[in-house]
Amino acid sequence: MPSNTGELRHVMLGSIFKPEVPLGSARGTPITCHASATGKGKLHGSPECRALRSAASVNQFDIPFGEAVERLCANCRWALFTDSPILALGAAVSDVDSLTIWLDRGPEDEDDIRSERDAAIALSTGDYPPHINDVGNADEEDDEAGHDEEWERYDRARSLRYGRFSHWRRLHSYLIRSNQAVADYPFLAPWAEGLQSRLATVLDAERRAFAELVQPAHLLEAAAVRVLPTPRFSSDPGFAGLGAEAEKTFRRSWYEWSRRATWSWQRLEDHDFSVYTVVSDAFGRRRKGKPEAHTAFRQLTADWIRQAREEAARPATAPWQLVAVKAPPLPRTRHNEPERDPLTLWEASVIATYQVAFNRKSGTTALLVPHLVAEQLLACAAHDMPVQRLAPDGSALPAETLLQQWNHEGNPGQPDC
Repeated sequence: MPSNTGELRHVMLGSIFKPEVPLGSARGTPITCHASATGKGKLHGSPECRALRSAASVNQFDIPFGEAVERLCANCRWALFTDSPILALGAAVSDVDSLTIWLDRGPEDEDDIRSERDAAIALSTGDYPPHINDVGNADEEDDEAGHDEEWERYDRARSLRYGRFSHWRRLHSYLIRSNQAVADYPFLAPWAEGLQSRLATVLDAERRAFAELVQPAHLLEAAAVRVLPTPRFSSDPGFAGLGAEAEKTFRRSWYEWSRRATWSWQRLEDHDFSVYTVVSDAFGRRRKGKPEAHTAFRQLTADWIRQAREEAARPATAPWQLVAVKAPPLPRTRHNEPERDPLTLWEASVIATYQVAFNRKSGTTALLVPHLVAEQLLACAAHDMPVQRLAPDGSALPAETLLQQWNHEGNPGQPDC
């Protein structure tokens, strides 16, 4: 029973609760309403509502919530104590009803489709335009204009990919929150079922669109970086300008490059700038020996990339593996606060790219992934993202069935990498 003490919250009940929404035990909870003396028309949360201005007199009375819900004014706020069962139920109902925001959107037009195709073509070569050697007799102004246009093309492609990624993650988060609402209030399930089923269809379409803009080869090479041995420092004439800072710069360069490369959806070369930045910071304002150091570190990075690609291309000692993952939703944020996704770009890309089954009600996903990718997922599982091999003993059951049987609550995951 609510204590009717503590802080009050003012809630627009009429905009949250529709007649078709099940109310459970909250149906009998009394709420204070105001109505015209005739007793007809809407019920209001305040006698100051504009709709009551023309009433000769206004009555105040308590009424069971279930009897009032069909007549609630959509513009009024009701003062409820923070322990009111209606308040908690309203939050759950909002989490389910918010799914309607993403449904019934129109199909993409031809320009959008062409942009998607062009973005996929551009990003297949990397996140930035490939280096093109100057042709001596080319018109310089035409070259510069073409260069700018090509950079704008890749900017658009990266923006489109990030937009697809963000939208897919947001849809996933809304679905997971609605699942939790139904778990807290099982009587909401019949009402929520249709909305959740329709959103799952939209979610899968968005996942596929995002996956089209990600290169599986880049994800495999990123996983290969993780298993490379930490390189040993050895003196190089190009390091001379760094003096005593050479070994420290070497180790920091490896750390920055490998960390970024391991958790990214980009190709390995796209992380060269992190090494360039480390070397530049080590020199500060000094110039002597700086060009030689950059050249030496470019060669080092090229060697690391070569080793990673050799590891990725090595014949696997184990076949592709079926892995179950429960991806966390985006954390709730206040208005205008930035969203901080607990997934890395690599993890999100792997989940979107390799999905073979999705359990809507539990929010779990089955992935069929290369061995190196599976090992990285398993090694870096976290408490908020449990990961487990499915069918380690060679079960022939379909992935959907194995995923349904997975007890992710009993597999909380391991600490982050």
